[in-house]
Amino acid sequence: MSLKQNLDILVYNNIVDSLIVGEYEMGQQILLDTFAEKYGVSRTPIIQAVKLLANDGILETLPNGRVRVPTYSESQIKKIRNVRIVLEHYALEELFKERDTDTFQTTIETLDKIAAEALAAIESGQKLQFNKKDLEFHRCLVNGAENEFLSDIYKRIQGRFVVANYLFIPWENREFLFAAKDHLEIMKALKTENLETCKHLVRRHIRDVVKNAACSE
Repeated sequence: MSLKQNLDILVYNNIVDSLIVGEYEMGQQILLDTFAEKYGVSRTPIIQAVKLLANDGILETLPNGRVRVPTYSESQIKKIRNVRIVLEHYALEELFKERDTDTFQTTIETLDKIAAEALAAIESGQKLQFNKKDLEFHRCLVNGAENEFLSDIYKRIQGRFVVANYLFIPWENREFLFAAKDHLEIMKALKTENLETCKHLVRRHIRDVVKNAACSE
């Protein structure tokens, strides 16, 4: 990977981190030069990173040389959540079809490691790291289906979820430890090959985020 590509991804990840910690607000417009100054890089990696972020639904590009953080209503957040549940349920179904293969075992081992790292992060007070591990856990689950088209669609939905989730619900309203323990419960169901329990736990895990924001059905 070239230095330029490294900078693109570095900026991408830093902007996502800023959104996770609530540094920006829904609907906020940001100059590209502001990003360049903040991260100490030229406009070129900023432009490339913003293109990636826009493609993933995390930012919106504007014709005035600025970008905007998307704005979502409670109704739209519910829809994003529901699509995410559908995609993760489908991924689980596909993953369970491979439960007698190395793919299933490798996915279980990777998820187990991420779940443990997420719990360790929240127990040590590293909330940003926990949230990044939470996103990684669910990406790994979906990638376990070994369907590149599903993974691509999910990445875009998860991008929208980053904004809809982290900028809508104040951090003080979040049950981080509960969410970390959810991962462990999901892992138990995966290891005992209980698909329906897995689906139930994933659905509950995702819906509880909206519930905490008074948006549940």
